[in-house]
Amino acid sequence: MRVFSKIVVGIIIVTAGAVLAVMTSDRLQERLVSRALHQSIMHQQTQSALFGGDNLDVVFCGTASPMGNADRAQQCIAVLAGDQFFIVDSGARSTANVVAASLPVGRLNGVLLTHFHSDHISSLGELHLASWVRGRDGPLAVYGGAGVSQVVDGFNLAYGLDYGYRTAHHGEEFVPSKNAGLVAREFALSDREMTVIHDAGGLVISAFAVPHEPVSPALGYRFDYGGRSIVMSGDTSASEMVQRAADGADVLIHEVLQPDLVRILSKTLRETGQDKLGQIIDDTLDYHTFPQDAAKIAQAAGADMLVFTHFAPPPASRLVERFYTRDIDKDFIQPVLAEDGLWLRLPVGSDDIEMENLID
Repeated sequence: MRVFSKIVVGIIIVTAGAVLAVMTSDRLQERLVSRALHQSIMHQQTQSALFGGDNLDVVFCGTASPMGNADRAQQCIAVLAGDQFFIVDSGARSTANVVAASLPVGRLNGVLLTHFHSDHISSLGELHLASWVRGRDGPLAVYGGAGVSQVVDGFNLAYGLDYGYRTAHHGEEFVPSKNAGLVAREFALSDREMTVIHDAGGLVISAFAVPHEPVSPALGYRFDYGGRSIVMSGDTSASEMVQRAADGADVLIHEVLQPDLVRILSKTLRETGQDKLGQIIDDTLDYHTFPQDAAKIAQAAGADMLVFTHFAPPPASRLVERFYTRDIDKDFIQPVLAEDGLWLRLPVGSDDIEMENLID
C-alpha cells in the first residue's frame, strides 16, 4: 500500500511540475499552441478535401428561424457537387459554421438566395470576407429573383470601405481587389414552371416560385447531379409547386413551423406584457408549413428522405423535438430533424444517403 501511495504521489508531483512548466515557460507555451494550431489546420485541410468529388454533398450551416435561435445559426445550406460549391441563404452566424465544418470556402462559386428576409441574407458580408481571404477567384456571385441587385448594392455600399482597407493593408497579392465585392445574378421565372439557372459540370440547378406572401419573389431550388437530387422548399406555406419540384427526389429539405409551439410562445409573450412581439410571432402562422403538411408533400412527391430545417421555433430539447413529429401519420415518411453541422452525402451510382454531424 505504501508503494502504491508513493507512486500516486510521484505522479501528482510530476503532473504538477509539468503544469507549472507550461504556466511559467513562454517558449513551451508557444510550442504547444503552435503544435495544436498545426494539427487543427491540417485536419481542416484534410476535411475540406472530402467534399464534392463523385458525390452530392449537403451541409446544414444554419437551421433556425429569425426569432429564438437558441444555439443555432440562421438559415444556410451548403451544396457541393464535383468541384462546384454553392450556398443557399446566409443567415446570421452561419458563416462561422461554414468555417467550423471545414467547407472549402475559398472555392465558393456563389450564393443562392431564396428571398430577402434578414435571416436569409444577414451573413453575406462575413461570407464574402471568409471566401475572399481564402482565395475565391472573382467577386462573389449572388443569385436571386427580382430585387437581388438592391440587396447586393446595399452590401457593397456598406462594406465598400472594408474592401479597400483589406487590400491596402494586406496587398493585392493576398486579397486582390479584383475579387472583392458581391455581384448580382438576377433571373426571372414563371409562377408554374421550374427554371434552370445553372447547368455546368454535370450539376443542374433549377429554381421555382413558392408562396410566402407578402414576400415576393420567394424561391425554392432543386439540385441534380449524377442521377442524385435534392430539393429545398425555401420559406413557404404548403405548396403544390414544392411537391412538383420534389418529384422523385432523393431528399426534400423543407422549412417547418410547429403551430402549437408558436401559439404557446405567442400566448406566453402576451401574458408577460410583450403584446407586440406576441402578435409578430402569431403572424408567422399563415406563411410557413406545418410538419404534417410537409410530410404529406414529401410522401406525394415520392422523396426518399424528408429533412426539416428553418425551425419555428427551434427545438431546444428532446421534448420540443417531439412536437415536430407527433402529428405525422406513421404511414408517412418520417422526417430527419436537421441540426447545425448535419452532413448528408449522396454518392453517385448509389441509392445510399450517408449522415454525419461535422460540428460538435
